[in-house]
Amino acid sequence: MNELETYLRNHWTAAAGGVDLAHRVAGSHRGTDLGPPLATIATDIREDRTSLAEVMDQLGCDRGHVGPLAARVLERMGRLKPNGRLLRRSPVSDVLEVEALRSAVAGKASVWDALLAMQQRDGLAIGVDLEQLRARATDQLARLTGLHADLAHRALGRGA
Repeated sequence: MNELETYLRNHWTAAAGGVDLAHRVAGSHRGTDLGPPLATIATDIREDRTSLAEVMDQLGCDRGHVGPLAARVLERMGRLKPNGRLLRRSPVSDVLEVEALRSAVAGKASVWDALLAMQQRDGLAIGVDLEQLRARATDQLARLTGLHADLAHRALGRGA
């Protein structure tokens, strides 16, 4: 396995947990004012993982199965974090989960940046619009930043 395949496989693995997290966060806010924007972001993140699969297939990279399974297990274990409440969800959990999503999207933006650099400098041939994917990640980060500010105010503000 070469370095590029190792790099992409690591991002593929992380993206499995990111997709699960995004859909869980969106589901937690279903029926609220934050539900629709979070559902849109979750759909975008799933589509971006599909784009990463296309890139990997075009480059002949094996995606593997163990890594994504492990990432999904770890994402589920992350739900067990202490939140100060025993029987119901804490608003602090919402803030932490959106922070985790922001980190995941920043990581995704980095893979698009790396592939863009390889495309521009080394002539790497990829039939996926990396510029569009990078712009979409930037937009997702901006939307998550706004949602994070709203959730932080609700959970951590003086009226919380």
